[in-house]
Amino acid sequence: MKSFSKIFMSLGLAASLGLGSCTGDLDLLPTDPNNLTANKFAEDPEGYMNAVLADCYLNFVTEGVKDNTTVTKFNGGMAVFQRAIFILEEIPTDEANWISTNDAEYGTLQFAIPTTNNTVIGGCYSRLLINVTLCNDFIRTVNQGLFHLNTPELQEKAAEYVRQAKILRSAAYYYLIDLYGNVPYADENTEIGSIPAQRSRADLYRIVTETLEQVSAEYNGRNDAKYGFVGLDVADALLVKFYLNAGVYTGTPQWDKCLAKSKEIINRHKGHGFEESGLCEKYHHNFCFNNSQYVNGNDGSPISEILWALPVKDPELNTYGGASLLTNGYLGSPKAGLNGKPAVCDQSRVNCYNGWGCMTARKEFTQVFDWNATYTKSPDERTRFWYTAADGFNIENDKLVLDEFGNNGFLPIKYCNWALDANGDIDAAASPNPAPNQSPTDYAMIRLAEIYLSAAEAALQGAGSREEALEYTNLIRKRAGMPAWSASELSLQSLQQERQRELYTECTRRTDLIRYGKWISGYNWAWKNNVRGGSDLPPHYDLYPLPVSIISIAGYQQNPNY
Repeated sequence: MKSFSKIFMSLGLAASLGLGSCTGDLDLLPTDPNNLTANKFAEDPEGYMNAVLADCYLNFVTEGVKDNTTVTKFNGGMAVFQRAIFILEEIPTDEANWISTNDAEYGTLQFAIPTTNNTVIGGCYSRLLINVTLCNDFIRTVNQGLFHLNTPELQEKAAEYVRQAKILRSAAYYYLIDLYGNVPYADENTEIGSIPAQRSRADLYRIVTETLEQVSAEYNGRNDAKYGFVGLDVADALLVKFYLNAGVYTGTPQWDKCLAKSKEIINRHKGHGFEESGLCEKYHHNFCFNNSQYVNGNDGSPISEILWALPVKDPELNTYGGASLLTNGYLGSPKAGLNGKPAVCDQSRVNCYNGWGCMTARKEFTQVFDWNATYTKSPDERTRFWYTAADGFNIENDKLVLDEFGNNGFLPIKYCNWALDANGDIDAAASPNPAPNQSPTDYAMIRLAEIYLSAAEAALQGAGSREEALEYTNLIRKRAGMPAWSASELSLQSLQQERQRELYTECTRRTDLIRYGKWISGYNWAWKNNVRGGSDLPPHYDLYPLPVSIISIAGYQQNPNY
């Protein structure tokens, strides 16, 4: 199999493939594979098959080939798969503030208030449906024999690629189901040019989980995905995410399935890493420049905590999402000042050249970590790269505007562009020099740590034992340098906070709050519902609205009360 970056770079991709209806208002429509220069495929069946699959992967990593976004009417940098999801999953919650007033696309999302004409809500929807369409086109092209695969070896490779495309499509549908609820469903059998039928959330859940279960079964325990590609672990990890939230999506919890599937993944990875758990020895191994050595499928690496990585090691794959967003987005000017008191952003702390100064943390999230009385130091290793009161930053969130940068929240940075050695110490010689403008650090979309915490939650919900949940949770705590809990210290509430500490900024927070029953009411944070101390949200805010343009063109039913 070609290396991931070489497949990405082959043939110029978009120029040779022509994205058809993957632009404009009809992003939900499948494209005709005959528009993808299929008449040339016989000249190089394997090369063209690699290139078409590469376009599927490319649209999960960057905005598009050579910074040409495939999502129209939306900021290209924000149209990156991870960043679009981050905006909807993290910015409205108790974790992140977006203080830049220059980005009108955010609208009132800062306050957890969605509107039907919000550019980001529409742009994220389009990004996800574009990715679905590209995967469907690839599968359809294989099934119709358009690649001219005339050897058993090529046919076997095509069957593996089809499994990968189904996993990627299912990933896009996971976020569509989670964020928007009742959306149209299209697969490789959807008629070209038709408008796919809108399906209920529960029906979509059934369809997509059945697809993933079938793909998982086809692997028959074979977990041999190459670096940058998806395979058994990603299929099973997506199933864990579905099962974990089954009660929200279908009304019927599936804690037993969540725990069983989590255990399958955990058992595959045991025997290496922190206390033989499969986790990296150090938390920040997941988020450093050389984190690719901890990605599942990377040859020669016994520890593969990162189950699904979005790779950007190739300079041409840089993105305004992923680690770039989570370093540059927080960092401000090295000499930023506030009201005569300096709030220092020493960018060398994370080996970064640029800082946008757009994001800070909300106080309620920051306080979940153990701090000394002055909020200058925490024993929790997960705060290692944070900018805190020790750097002149104020924990409060009185004014969420850029002019108050330094005075409106800490900077909870977890990614860096330093290479870390086996002990977690900085290896400057193996790090980028000079410090990069955009981060070349891979983004960890799903980690084994998330699976451990999902297993603990399922066990605590009755699918397993309290002892089992405590074992899984204490692995996470001890790896972060925190003391293990006793049985009496573990509860659903304390587990929820541990999940927040471990998975912050990893595009899970809004989903978690909804599952906990704390998104609409029962818990408030700064500026929730545009109230300084926070206030309850209308019940229908548990779903985002479908874009108005899609409603008007396709005649779909809008989510309730929008």
